[in-house]
Amino acid sequence: MVPLDHGTFRTWLDEYAAAWETGDADTAAALFAPDAIYHETPFAEPLEGRDAIRDYWAETTATQEGTECQTTIEALGREHGLARFHASFVRAGNAVAVDGCLRARFVAGDCVELREWWHRNG
Repeated sequence: MVPLDHGTFRTWLDEYAAAWETGDADTAAALFAPDAIYHETPFAEPLEGRDAIRDYWAETTATQEGTECQTTIEALGREHGLARFHASFVRAGNAVAVDGCLRARFVAGDCVELREWWHRNG
């Protein structure tokens, strides 16, 4: 198994942020393995598979305008990457800020699991 490297994780995070900023659910879903597991928050039921991830992103980003997202790599392991993220957007005329962290697990270059912990202001 080839360990996750900084460049691979940085590219994945940049594509993740770009998909969020553009509201592109297809691009977001393509970042994940076909049978990936996505934990939006610690207590929500996990999403399973690209179709569920695509549907979640389409619904979530449909009401967001002017989204900006920044990510910072905090740590790397053999198959895990840990990052902080901050996003801002407008929803229904209200400014919203989201700050959180995510842990992504990769196998053979594919993201097979994502766990997010975040808080929203606005």
